[in-house]
Amino acid sequence: MVKPDTHFEQIPLEMVKKIVEEQMQREIAAERTEGTEEKTLDEDLLRAQEQSRVMSGKISQVEAQEQS
Repeated sequence: MVKPDTHFEQIPLEMVKKIVEEQMQREIAAERTEGTEEKTLDEDLLRAQEQSRVMSGKISQVEAQEQS
């Protein structure tokens, strides 16, 4: 009879449930973090766009004053 190259031990069902539960909690926490990061990126983009508009307005004012 051929012996298999690998050996698998049986793990109690309670331990498997605990491992799966911990992994699910880590995945949920990671998804929440991703959502927070996306929100922060959106807020940063809006701030950058606002700063760009403000700077454009200031440049236009300076150019208008120079032409006067």
